[in-house]
Amino acid sequence: MNRTEKQQFVSDLAKGVKKAQAIALMSFSKLTVEDMTSFRLALRKKDIRVKVVKNTLAKRVFNETPFKEVSGQFEGPTLLAYSNGDAVMTAKAIMEWANKENFNVKLKSGIALNKVISEKEMVALSKLPGRNELLVGFLWALKSHPTRFLYALQDGPNRLGYALGALKEKKAKESN
Repeated sequence: MNRTEKQQFVSDLAKGVKKAQAIALMSFSKLTVEDMTSFRLALRKKDIRVKVVKNTLAKRVFNETPFKEVSGQFEGPTLLAYSNGDAVMTAKAIMEWANKENFNVKLKSGIALNKVISEKEMVALSKLPGRNELLVGFLWALKSHPTRFLYALQDGPNRLGYALGALKEKKAKESN
């Protein structure tokens, strides 16, 4: 890479990192080209960017952010995955791949919700329900109480109708 390419790479990476809701730093070794390609394509479908970064350039980017303590983790081959979307869904997608057998990627740490998090915290984050799942649950909770109330309102007249019907049948039997 010449100097202008490095400057362009640093500025592009800085823009992506500043907008990102979740970032994962991973070390990789003995990863085949096919594995790396399928990893990138699968995460790209979920709107997650994956880049192999030069450690010096990544340190330069992260030293300009509030997450300077991450700079010390750029040692050895480093893979950076980041997304502007839901931090939980990003963590789930990354952990899905990190837990695959014979996939030699190890999570170093990450950044989510404007906080540097460890590998254990990233695993815990991946086990939480995502934003969409929480919204669906919230909507069901909102819908359930009015629905129960309407059923309760409807139940009184129904029971009255059943009671009147039974009374009518009883009177009809008594008069016969």
